[in-house]
Amino acid sequence: MEYIDLNYSQFTTEMYHQLEKGIFLTTKVDQKVNTMTIGWGGINFVWNKKVFIAYVRYSRDTFDMMEKSNEFTISVPLNGQLKKELAYCGVKSGRDVKKIEECGLTLMKGRKIETPIIEECDLHYECKIIYKQAMEPGNVLESVKDRFYTTNNYHVIYYGEIVDTYILKGVKSWE
Repeated sequence: MEYIDLNYSQFTTEMYHQLEKGIFLTTKVDQKVNTMTIGWGGINFVWNKKVFIAYVRYSRDTFDMMEKSNEFTISVPLNGQLKKELAYCGVKSGRDVKKIEECGLTLMKGRKIETPIIEECDLHYECKIIYKQAMEPGNVLESVKDRFYTTNNYHVIYYGEIVDTYILKGVKSWE
């Protein structure tokens, strides 16, 4: 496959549209690779850096891996594909199953970091963690706690500097 380089802000409208349905966040530690579905996050510009902000709960296997790897990739299916895979990776834990294998997803080496991307997706961001912050429960509105944190399973917020953004040439919608 060939790459089509993008400016990090290209396709943000499409990325946000898909984020509401789910996108893949992938991590790698040693030889273990895990992916999960995220529905919260986005692109920002902080400290003169382009940044993808991702929210990961403490309870997720991905949290443990991100604490060790300090990088992640975001893979976005832009054409409605991978609905079943996104649903599966949103409820299963990498501690219990090999989600990538179970879903038949193909890993492809990242260009600038060690963490791979998911080849079946269209849009990809490679990110290096430059900041992380645990949510402060005392600062969360009660209405938000009542809806999203009834079990006190809060998120850590990761700021990943976007070091590469691209689509893969040959992916059906981009040929």
